[in-house]
Amino acid sequence: MKIPPRSLGLGMYQHDVLEKILDEKLSLTSVDAVAEVGVDINSCSLAILEKVPSLTPKLCEKIMKARPLKSRSDLLKISGLGPKTFQNSAAFVRVSSGGCEALDATLVHPESYDLARWLLKELQWKLSTPSSVKVGISEVQQKEEWKAAAEKASTKFNVTTDRCMTVIEHLYFSITSPDPRLRKKATEQKTSSVGSTSGCSTLPTHASTIDKLRDSQLPIRNIVATVRNVVDFGAFVDLGLECDGLIHRSKMGNVPLNSIMVGQEVGVDILGISNNNKISVGLCGLDLPAESRGDNNKRQYTDDRMPAAKKQRKGK
Repeated sequence: MKIPPRSLGLGMYQHDVLEKILDEKLSLTSVDAVAEVGVDINSCSLAILEKVPSLTPKLCEKIMKARPLKSRSDLLKISGLGPKTFQNSAAFVRVSSGGCEALDATLVHPESYDLARWLLKELQWKLSTPSSVKVGISEVQQKEEWKAAAEKASTKFNVTTDRCMTVIEHLYFSITSPDPRLRKKATEQKTSSVGSTSGCSTLPTHASTIDKLRDSQLPIRNIVATVRNVVDFGAFVDLGLECDGLIHRSKMGNVPLNSIMVGQEVGVDILGISNNNKISVGLCGLDLPAESRGDNNKRQYTDDRMPAAKKQRKGK
């Protein structure tokens, strides 16, 4: 969102394209991405919120001033945001925490909430319990079960079967894989026990925002984070806060940087936060003794990362 298109490094011919066209295409691509992934209405930045379809910059500023919102329906209380705009934008926003309606955190549009509640009961699914969704059955069996429920719902609510199937899919993905970016992940990358997600959980309530994190006692250990970008000096991870954290390559121990992929979940420790909200993160257990981590992996350095004192001793 902050990089001008001419600096994206798209290839040797990008400078032959008019900058106005690049700006337009980048904006459209950003809107498509936001529509695919959705935004948390209470924590997203203004720049991201402005990419939500049907929301104008003025409406976005009003929403920012009205936060926190308790439900999607609170959008209707925003001056200038009418029913039509709500209908076109509601499916792209989420109220992930502190909301009064659990379905507000899903992909389901508010106009289908009654249908969604009936389908949840029919399929015996619970939004807060991923284990309630059957696993280990074939895709054919799964589709047959969904189709049967969709046909019953179609008759009961007088809607098309296709619409019922869409709501079922939205519920399924919201329960099993809330982030659409992770659904197409082809392979799972294995790491050592350093950075493993075993025994990790999401951020505790007392550290669920930047301000709360600043008042918390650090480090906060065993947090599940999702890799959002990998760069030469480390990896940026989504912790569920307003800002991403940075795992510097010096805080990855013996885990190779090229073994970490975008979309992968890793276990991390939050080590610190600066005045300008830069969050320092390390792979889970890295700063603990090897015996405390439950493995025999010791921190290793290549020559270009070895501290100067060690380099001198190595040279002698």
